[in-house]
Amino acid sequence: MSCLMPRAAAHHHHHRACRPRRPLRTGALAVLTCLLAGLTVLAAGASAQRLRPRLAGGRQQCADPYSSIRNPANPLDLAQAPGSDPLNGAQFFVPGPAHGSAASQIATLLGINPETLPADESWADFDRRLQTGPLAARLAADPTLAHDVDALALIAAEPEAQRISSVSEGGGPGAIFKQTEKILCQNMQADPGTVPIFNTYFLHPVLGGCPTPAQVTAYDPVFHRRVDEMAAAIDRRPAVLLLEIDAIGSSSCIARSRAMRGWEADLRYEINAMRALPHTVVYIEGGYSDSNSVGYTARILNAIGVDHIRGFFTNDTHNNWTSKEVGWATAISRRTGGAHFIVNTSNNGRGPLLNAHPTAEGVENLCNPPGRGLGPRDATDTGVPSADAFLWTHPPGNSSGHCGGAGAPSSGAFWWQYAVGLADRANGQLGPGFPSLPY
Repeated sequence: MSCLMPRAAAHHHHHRACRPRRPLRTGALAVLTCLLAGLTVLAAGASAQRLRPRLAGGRQQCADPYSSIRNPANPLDLAQAPGSDPLNGAQFFVPGPAHGSAASQIATLLGINPETLPADESWADFDRRLQTGPLAARLAADPTLAHDVDALALIAAEPEAQRISSVSEGGGPGAIFKQTEKILCQNMQADPGTVPIFNTYFLHPVLGGCPTPAQVTAYDPVFHRRVDEMAAAIDRRPAVLLLEIDAIGSSSCIARSRAMRGWEADLRYEINAMRALPHTVVYIEGGYSDSNSVGYTARILNAIGVDHIRGFFTNDTHNNWTSKEVGWATAISRRTGGAHFIVNTSNNGRGPLLNAHPTAEGVENLCNPPGRGLGPRDATDTGVPSADAFLWTHPPGNSSGHCGGAGAPSSGAFWWQYAVGLADRANGQLGPGFPSLPY
Protein backbone atom coordinates (compact mmCIF):
# COMPACT_ATOMS: atom_id res chain seq x y z
CA MET A 1 0.00 0.00 0.00
CA SER A 2 1.30 3.45 -0.85
CA CYS A 3 2.10 5.68 2.11
CA LEU A 4 2.49 8.84 0.02
CA MET A 5 0.34 11.89 0.64
CA PRO A 6 -1.40 13.55 -2.33
CA ARG A 7 1.28 15.20 -4.40
CA ALA A 8 -0.19 18.69 -4.15
CA ALA A 9 0.27 18.61 -0.38
CA ALA A 10 3.55 16.74 -0.33
CA HIS A 11 5.83 19.57 0.70
CA HIS A 12 3.69 20.29 3.76
CA HIS A 13 3.59 16.73 5.08
CA HIS A 14 7.13 15.47 4.44
CA HIS A 15 5.85 12.21 3.01
CA ARG A 16 9.39 11.03 2.29
CA ALA A 17 9.55 9.64 5.83
CA CYS A 18 6.96 7.11 4.76
CA ARG A 19 9.24 5.22 2.37
CA PRO A 20 10.79 2.22 4.17
CA ARG A 21 13.42 0.10 2.46
CA ARG A 22 11.71 -2.99 1.13
CA PRO A 23 12.10 -5.96 -1.17
CA LEU A 24 10.27 -6.21 -4.46
CA ARG A 25 6.59 -5.79 -3.80
CA THR A 26 4.29 -8.76 -3.69
CA GLY A 27 0.54 -8.63 -3.74
CA ALA A 28 -0.11 -5.13 -5.09
CA LEU A 29 -0.46 -6.34 -8.66
CA ALA A 30 -2.17 -9.64 -8.03
CA VAL A 31 -5.24 -8.14 -9.73
CA LEU A 32 -3.82 -9.69 -12.89
CA THR A 33 -4.69 -13.13 -11.56
CA CYS A 34 -8.36 -12.52 -12.20
CA LEU A 35 -8.16 -10.03 -15.03
CA LEU A 36 -5.85 -12.23 -17.09
CA ALA A 37 -7.25 -15.55 -15.97
CA GLY A 38 -7.71 -16.66 -19.54
CA LEU A 39 -3.94 -16.96 -20.04
CA THR A 40 -2.54 -20.47 -19.83
CA VAL A 41 1.12 -20.86 -19.10
CA LEU A 42 3.80 -23.50 -19.18
CA ALA A 43 5.64 -23.18 -15.89
CA ALA A 44 9.06 -24.32 -16.85
CA GLY A 45 12.36 -22.65 -16.04
CA ALA A 46 15.79 -22.87 -17.54
CA SER A 47 17.60 -26.09 -16.91
CA ALA A 48 19.46 -26.00 -13.61
CA GLN A 49 23.12 -26.58 -14.14
CA ARG A 50 26.31 -26.35 -12.13
CA LEU A 51 28.45 -24.10 -14.28
CA ARG A 52 31.98 -22.84 -13.87
CA PRO A 53 32.50 -19.08 -14.15
CA ARG A 54 34.68 -17.80 -16.95
CA LEU A 55 37.30 -15.35 -15.75
CA ALA A 56 39.01 -12.74 -17.89
CA GLY A 57 39.94 -9.13 -17.32
CA GLY A 58 41.47 -7.53 -14.24
CA ARG A 59 41.84 -8.04 -10.53
CA GLN A 60 38.81 -8.02 -8.25
CA GLN A 61 38.57 -4.70 -6.41
CA CYS A 62 36.54 -5.87 -3.44
CA ALA A 63 35.54 -9.02 -1.60
CA ASP A 64 33.64 -11.72 -3.47
CA PRO A 65 32.69 -14.01 -0.60
CA TYR A 66 30.21 -16.17 -2.46
CA SER A 67 30.37 -19.85 -3.25
CA SER A 68 31.29 -21.08 -6.71
CA ILE A 69 28.47 -23.63 -6.46
CA ARG A 70 25.11 -22.71 -7.97
CA ASN A 71 21.95 -23.65 -6.09
CA PRO A 72 19.22 -23.93 -8.75
CA ALA A 73 16.55 -23.39 -6.10
CA ASN A 74 18.19 -20.14 -4.96
CA PRO A 75 20.54 -18.84 -7.66
CA LEU A 76 20.85 -15.35 -6.16
CA ASP A 77 21.94 -16.86 -2.84
CA LEU A 78 19.14 -15.07 -0.98
CA ALA A 79 18.80 -15.43 2.78
CA GLN A 80 15.47 -17.19 2.22
CA ALA A 81 14.78 -19.50 -0.71
CA PRO A 82 12.56 -17.65 -3.21
CA GLY A 83 10.32 -20.50 -4.31
CA SER A 84 9.39 -20.83 -7.98
CA ASP A 85 10.39 -17.25 -8.87
CA PRO A 86 14.14 -16.71 -8.30
CA LEU A 87 13.58 -12.95 -7.91
CA ASN A 88 11.00 -13.27 -5.16
CA GLY A 89 12.09 -11.52 -1.97
CA ALA A 90 15.26 -10.06 -3.45
CA GLN A 91 16.44 -6.70 -2.16
CA PHE A 92 17.60 -4.93 -5.29
CA PHE A 93 20.24 -2.23 -5.29
CA VAL A 94 19.04 1.33 -4.67
CA PRO A 95 21.92 3.76 -5.25
CA GLY A 96 22.64 6.66 -2.93
CA PRO A 97 22.99 10.35 -3.81
CA ALA A 98 26.62 9.95 -4.92
CA HIS A 99 25.65 7.73 -7.86
CA GLY A 100 21.87 7.38 -8.29
CA SER A 101 20.38 9.17 -11.29
CA ALA A 102 17.47 10.79 -9.44
CA ALA A 103 19.13 10.91 -6.03
CA SER A 104 22.19 12.78 -7.29
CA GLN A 105 19.93 15.21 -9.16
CA ILE A 106 18.10 15.97 -5.90
CA ALA A 107 21.45 16.77 -4.32
CA THR A 108 22.32 19.03 -7.24
CA LEU A 109 19.02 20.91 -6.98
CA LEU A 110 19.85 21.53 -3.32
CA GLY A 111 23.25 22.95 -4.20
CA ILE A 112 25.21 19.85 -3.18
CA ASN A 113 27.82 18.43 -5.54
CA PRO A 114 27.10 14.67 -5.63
CA GLU A 115 30.80 13.98 -6.23
CA THR A 116 31.54 15.31 -2.75
CA LEU A 117 29.14 12.89 -1.07
CA PRO A 118 30.40 9.63 0.42
CA ALA A 119 29.87 6.53 -1.67
CA ASP A 120 28.36 4.71 1.32
CA GLU A 121 25.59 7.25 1.99
CA SER A 122 22.36 5.41 1.25
CA TRP A 123 19.27 6.87 -0.32
CA ALA A 124 17.40 6.26 2.96
CA ASP A 125 20.01 8.21 4.94
CA PHE A 126 19.97 11.07 2.46
CA ASP A 127 16.18 11.07 2.45
CA ARG A 128 16.21 11.50 6.23
CA ARG A 129 18.50 14.51 5.81
CA LEU A 130 15.78 16.12 3.72
CA GLN A 131 13.34 16.01 6.62
CA THR A 132 15.23 17.87 9.33
CA GLY A 133 17.66 20.74 9.60
CA PRO A 134 18.65 23.23 6.90
CA LEU A 135 17.62 21.08 3.92
CA ALA A 136 14.11 20.62 5.28
CA ALA A 137 13.87 24.33 6.01
CA ARG A 138 14.89 25.17 2.47
CA LEU A 139 12.29 22.80 1.03
CA ALA A 140 9.58 24.22 3.28
CA ALA A 141 10.39 27.72 2.03
CA ASP A 142 10.38 26.81 -1.67
CA PRO A 143 7.28 24.91 -2.83
CA THR A 144 8.55 24.56 -6.41
CA LEU A 145 11.81 23.01 -5.25
CA ALA A 146 9.92 20.79 -2.80
CA HIS A 147 7.67 19.57 -5.59
CA ASP A 148 10.62 18.69 -7.84
CA VAL A 149 12.44 16.92 -5.01
CA ASP A 150 9.36 14.91 -4.06
CA ALA A 151 8.78 13.91 -7.69
CA LEU A 152 12.39 12.79 -8.13
CA ALA A 153 12.22 10.96 -4.79
CA LEU A 154 9.60 8.60 -6.27
CA ILE A 155 12.31 7.45 -8.68
CA ALA A 156 15.26 7.63 -6.27
CA ALA A 157 13.57 5.26 -3.83
CA GLU A 158 13.28 2.46 -6.39
CA PRO A 159 15.98 -0.01 -7.53
CA GLU A 160 17.98 1.37 -10.45
CA ALA A 161 19.15 -0.84 -13.30
CA GLN A 162 22.85 -0.34 -14.08
CA ARG A 163 23.72 -0.11 -17.77
CA ILE A 164 27.02 -1.49 -19.04
CA SER A 165 27.51 -0.46 -22.67
CA SER A 166 30.11 -0.31 -25.41
CA VAL A 167 31.03 3.22 -24.28
CA SER A 168 31.34 2.50 -20.54
CA GLU A 169 34.68 3.97 -19.40
CA GLY A 170 35.46 4.44 -23.10
CA GLY A 171 34.95 0.79 -23.99
CA GLY A 172 38.65 -0.02 -24.48
CA PRO A 173 40.55 -2.99 -23.04
CA GLY A 174 39.74 -3.31 -19.35
CA ALA A 175 37.05 -0.62 -19.45
CA ILE A 176 34.02 -2.88 -19.04
CA PHE A 177 35.70 -4.74 -16.19
CA LYS A 178 36.53 -1.42 -14.51
CA GLN A 179 33.01 0.00 -14.82
CA THR A 180 31.34 -3.19 -13.61
CA GLU A 181 33.71 -3.40 -10.65
CA LYS A 182 33.08 0.27 -9.84
CA ILE A 183 29.38 -0.43 -9.48
CA LEU A 184 29.91 -3.59 -7.45
CA CYS A 185 32.67 -2.26 -5.20
CA GLN A 186 32.03 1.48 -4.91
CA ASN A 187 28.47 2.41 -5.82
CA MET A 188 26.98 -0.52 -3.94
CA GLN A 189 28.55 0.63 -0.68
CA ALA A 190 25.38 2.72 -0.43
CA ASP A 191 23.21 -0.41 -0.26
CA PRO A 192 25.42 -3.35 0.73
CA GLY A 193 24.15 -6.91 0.56
CA THR A 194 21.63 -6.14 -2.16
CA VAL A 195 21.42 -7.59 -5.67
CA PRO A 196 22.31 -5.39 -8.66
CA ILE A 197 20.26 -5.36 -11.84
CA PHE A 198 22.47 -4.93 -14.90
CA ASN A 199 21.44 -4.36 -18.48
CA THR A 200 23.91 -4.57 -21.35
CA TYR A 201 24.15 -2.61 -24.59
CA PHE A 202 27.17 -3.86 -26.53
CA LEU A 203 25.75 -4.77 -29.95
CA HIS A 204 23.26 -2.19 -31.17
CA PRO A 205 25.22 1.01 -30.37
CA VAL A 206 28.20 -0.28 -32.37
CA LEU A 207 26.51 -2.16 -35.23
CA GLY A 208 23.25 -0.25 -35.51
CA GLY A 209 19.98 -1.78 -36.61
CA CYS A 210 21.06 -3.10 -40.00
CA PRO A 211 24.68 -4.34 -40.10
CA THR A 212 26.08 -6.52 -42.83
CA PRO A 213 27.34 -10.02 -42.03
CA ALA A 214 30.91 -8.76 -42.46
CA GLN A 215 30.37 -5.95 -39.96
CA VAL A 216 29.03 -8.36 -37.37
CA THR A 217 32.00 -10.70 -37.85
CA ALA A 218 34.51 -7.83 -37.67
CA TYR A 219 33.12 -6.70 -34.31
CA ASP A 220 33.21 -10.19 -32.76
CA PRO A 221 36.66 -9.98 -31.06
CA VAL A 222 35.87 -6.68 -29.33
CA PHE A 223 32.35 -7.81 -28.43
CA HIS A 224 33.65 -11.05 -26.93
CA ARG A 225 36.26 -9.13 -24.91
CA ARG A 226 33.65 -6.78 -23.49
CA VAL A 227 31.34 -9.64 -22.53
CA ASP A 228 34.21 -11.57 -20.94
CA GLU A 229 35.33 -8.56 -18.94
CA MET A 230 31.87 -8.04 -17.51
CA ALA A 231 31.52 -11.72 -16.63
CA ALA A 232 34.92 -11.65 -14.93
CA ALA A 233 33.97 -8.61 -12.89
CA ILE A 234 30.74 -10.17 -11.64
CA ASP A 235 32.39 -13.54 -11.01
CA ARG A 236 30.61 -15.22 -8.07
CA ARG A 237 28.55 -12.22 -6.99
CA PRO A 238 24.73 -12.38 -7.31
CA ALA A 239 23.25 -10.33 -10.15
CA VAL A 240 20.18 -10.13 -12.36
CA LEU A 241 21.27 -9.67 -15.97
CA LEU A 242 19.07 -8.16 -18.68
CA LEU A 243 21.12 -8.75 -21.80
CA GLU A 244 21.33 -6.60 -24.91
CA ILE A 245 18.80 -3.82 -25.23
CA ASP A 246 17.34 -3.92 -28.76
CA ALA A 247 18.63 -7.47 -29.27
CA ILE A 248 15.48 -8.78 -30.94
CA GLY A 249 13.03 -5.89 -30.92
CA SER A 250 15.07 -3.90 -33.46
CA SER A 251 16.36 -6.85 -35.45
CA SER A 252 14.02 -7.01 -38.46
CA CYS A 253 16.48 -5.28 -40.81
CA ILE A 254 19.26 -7.54 -39.55
CA ALA A 255 17.20 -10.49 -40.70
CA ARG A 256 16.67 -8.88 -44.11
CA SER A 257 20.39 -8.11 -44.48
CA ARG A 258 21.28 -11.78 -43.89
CA ALA A 259 23.31 -10.88 -40.79
CA MET A 260 20.99 -12.66 -38.36
CA ARG A 261 23.13 -15.80 -38.13
CA GLY A 262 26.11 -13.83 -36.83
CA TRP A 263 23.88 -11.66 -34.62
CA GLU A 264 22.33 -14.76 -33.05
CA ALA A 265 25.80 -16.26 -32.52
CA ASP A 266 26.82 -13.15 -30.59
CA LEU A 267 23.69 -13.34 -28.43
CA ARG A 268 24.44 -17.00 -27.71
CA TYR A 269 27.99 -16.07 -26.74
CA GLU A 270 26.78 -13.49 -24.23
CA ILE A 271 24.10 -15.80 -22.86
CA ASN A 272 26.62 -18.59 -22.32
CA ALA A 273 29.16 -16.29 -20.66
CA MET A 274 26.64 -14.92 -18.18
CA ARG A 275 24.79 -18.12 -17.41
CA ALA A 276 28.11 -19.75 -16.56
CA LEU A 277 28.39 -17.54 -13.47
CA PRO A 278 27.14 -19.26 -10.32
CA HIS A 279 24.75 -16.62 -8.95
CA THR A 280 23.16 -14.92 -11.93
CA VAL A 281 19.58 -14.94 -13.19
CA VAL A 282 19.69 -14.13 -16.89
CA TYR A 283 17.11 -12.72 -19.30
CA ILE A 284 17.64 -11.72 -22.94
CA GLU A 285 15.82 -8.83 -24.62
CA GLY A 286 12.73 -10.10 -26.44
CA GLY A 287 11.36 -6.93 -28.00
CA TYR A 288 7.88 -5.43 -27.70
CA SER A 289 4.38 -6.47 -28.57
CA ASP A 290 3.69 -3.57 -30.93
CA SER A 291 6.60 -4.30 -33.29
CA ASN A 292 7.31 -8.00 -33.85
CA SER A 293 5.13 -11.07 -34.04
CA VAL A 294 5.01 -13.87 -31.50
CA GLY A 295 6.34 -16.35 -34.06
CA TYR A 296 9.30 -14.20 -35.13
CA THR A 297 10.33 -13.48 -31.56
CA ALA A 298 9.98 -17.09 -30.41
CA ARG A 299 12.03 -18.35 -33.34
CA ILE A 300 14.99 -16.14 -32.48
CA LEU A 301 14.73 -16.87 -28.76
CA ASN A 302 14.80 -20.60 -29.46
CA ALA A 303 17.73 -20.20 -31.85
CA ILE A 304 19.87 -18.39 -29.27
CA GLY A 305 19.14 -20.83 -26.45
CA VAL A 306 16.57 -19.10 -24.25
CA ASP A 307 15.93 -22.53 -22.72
CA HIS A 308 19.38 -22.32 -21.09
CA ILE A 309 18.51 -19.17 -19.12
CA ARG A 310 15.54 -17.92 -17.14
CA GLY A 311 13.89 -16.16 -20.06
CA PHE A 312 13.46 -12.78 -21.74
CA PHE A 313 12.41 -9.21 -21.01
CA THR A 314 10.08 -6.97 -23.00
CA ASN A 315 9.12 -3.33 -23.54
CA ASP A 316 12.67 -2.18 -22.79
CA THR A 317 12.64 0.88 -25.08
CA HIS A 318 8.86 1.14 -25.51
CA ASN A 319 6.00 2.39 -23.35
CA ASN A 320 3.38 -0.18 -24.27
CA TRP A 321 0.76 -1.12 -21.70
CA THR A 322 1.80 -3.83 -19.25
CA SER A 323 -1.31 -5.92 -19.92
CA LYS A 324 -0.59 -6.04 -23.66
CA GLU A 325 3.03 -7.02 -23.06
CA VAL A 326 1.94 -9.78 -20.68
CA GLY A 327 -0.46 -11.28 -23.22
CA TRP A 328 2.13 -11.16 -26.01
CA ALA A 329 4.97 -12.49 -23.85
CA THR A 330 2.81 -15.30 -22.49
CA ALA A 331 2.14 -16.46 -26.05
CA ILE A 332 5.91 -16.43 -26.68
CA SER A 333 6.46 -18.37 -23.48
CA ARG A 334 4.24 -21.15 -24.83
CA ARG A 335 6.44 -21.38 -27.94
CA THR A 336 9.76 -21.33 -26.06
CA GLY A 337 9.32 -24.19 -23.64
CA GLY A 338 7.87 -22.01 -20.90
CA ALA A 339 10.52 -19.28 -20.80
CA HIS A 340 9.76 -16.74 -18.10
CA PHE A 341 9.76 -13.00 -18.69
CA ILE A 342 10.03 -9.52 -17.19
CA VAL A 343 8.06 -6.50 -18.42
CA ASN A 344 9.63 -3.05 -18.25
CA THR A 345 7.15 -0.67 -16.61
CA SER A 346 9.34 2.38 -16.05
CA ASN A 347 7.50 4.82 -18.33
CA ASN A 348 4.26 3.07 -19.31
CA GLY A 349 1.83 4.33 -16.68
CA ARG A 350 -0.03 6.28 -19.36
CA GLY A 351 0.60 3.82 -22.15
CA PRO A 352 2.32 4.69 -25.44
CA LEU A 353 2.05 7.86 -27.49
CA LEU A 354 0.98 6.47 -30.85
CA ASN A 355 2.23 7.99 -34.09
CA ALA A 356 -0.23 9.25 -36.68
CA HIS A 357 1.52 7.35 -39.49
CA PRO A 358 2.78 4.09 -37.96
CA THR A 359 4.02 2.60 -41.24
CA ALA A 360 6.39 5.48 -41.88
CA GLU A 361 7.06 6.63 -38.31
CA GLY A 362 6.80 3.44 -36.25
CA VAL A 363 3.93 2.58 -33.94
CA GLU A 364 5.08 4.62 -30.95
CA ASN A 365 6.76 7.96 -30.49
CA LEU A 366 9.92 6.76 -28.73
CA CYS A 367 11.92 9.99 -28.52
CA ASN A 368 11.12 11.40 -25.07
CA PRO A 369 7.38 11.37 -25.85
CA PRO A 370 5.37 13.96 -23.91
CA GLY A 371 2.60 13.06 -21.50
CA ARG A 372 4.01 9.73 -20.33
CA GLY A 373 4.10 8.66 -16.67
CA LEU A 374 5.83 6.25 -14.34
CA GLY A 375 4.27 2.81 -14.59
CA PRO A 376 3.70 0.08 -12.02
CA ARG A 377 6.51 -0.10 -9.51
CA ASP A 378 8.77 -3.12 -9.14
CA ALA A 379 6.89 -6.26 -8.14
CA THR A 380 7.30 -10.00 -8.38
CA ASP A 381 3.68 -10.93 -7.60
CA THR A 382 2.41 -10.29 -11.11
CA GLY A 383 -0.53 -12.67 -11.07
CA VAL A 384 0.83 -14.53 -14.13
CA PRO A 385 2.98 -17.63 -13.51
CA SER A 386 5.38 -16.98 -16.39
CA ALA A 387 5.84 -13.28 -15.55
CA ASP A 388 8.64 -13.15 -12.98
CA ALA A 389 8.47 -9.41 -12.40
CA PHE A 390 7.50 -5.96 -13.49
CA LEU A 391 10.70 -3.91 -13.29
CA TRP A 392 11.99 -0.50 -14.22
CA THR A 393 14.69 -1.87 -16.49
CA HIS A 394 16.19 1.59 -17.00
CA PRO A 395 16.08 4.76 -14.87
CA PRO A 396 12.90 6.70 -15.71
CA GLY A 397 14.04 10.02 -17.12
CA ASN A 398 16.96 8.70 -19.14
CA SER A 399 16.88 10.66 -22.39
CA SER A 400 16.24 9.10 -25.79
CA GLY A 401 18.31 11.84 -27.44
CA HIS A 402 18.02 15.49 -28.44
CA CYS A 403 14.30 15.32 -29.05
CA GLY A 404 10.95 15.66 -27.35
CA GLY A 405 11.42 19.20 -26.11
CA ALA A 406 13.88 21.98 -25.44
CA GLY A 407 16.80 20.99 -23.25
CA ALA A 408 16.73 17.28 -24.04
CA PRO A 409 20.23 15.91 -23.37
CA SER A 410 22.06 13.25 -25.35
CA SER A 411 20.83 9.66 -25.33
CA GLY A 412 21.26 7.90 -21.99
CA ALA A 413 21.73 11.09 -19.96
CA PHE A 414 19.31 11.74 -17.11
CA TRP A 415 16.85 14.50 -18.05
CA TRP A 416 15.55 15.51 -14.66
CA GLN A 417 12.78 17.81 -15.92
CA TYR A 418 11.36 14.97 -17.98
CA ALA A 419 11.66 12.67 -14.96
CA VAL A 420 9.64 15.11 -12.85
CA GLY A 421 6.89 15.01 -15.48
CA LEU A 422 6.89 11.22 -15.43
CA ALA A 423 6.51 11.27 -11.65
CA ASP A 424 3.73 13.88 -11.78
CA ARG A 425 1.80 11.55 -14.10
CA ALA A 426 2.70 8.34 -12.27
CA ASN A 427 0.04 5.67 -12.57
CA GLY A 428 0.02 2.01 -11.66
CA GLN A 429 -2.59 1.19 -14.30
CA LEU A 430 -1.82 -2.05 -16.13
CA GLY A 431 -3.69 -1.22 -19.29
CA PRO A 432 -6.91 0.13 -20.83
CA GLY A 433 -9.84 -0.94 -18.68
CA PHE A 434 -7.64 -1.84 -15.71
CA PRO A 435 -7.89 0.07 -12.43
CA SER A 436 -5.22 2.57 -11.50
CA LEU A 437 -3.13 1.47 -8.54
CA PRO A 438 -2.11 4.09 -5.97
CA TYR A 439 1.24 5.80 -5.85
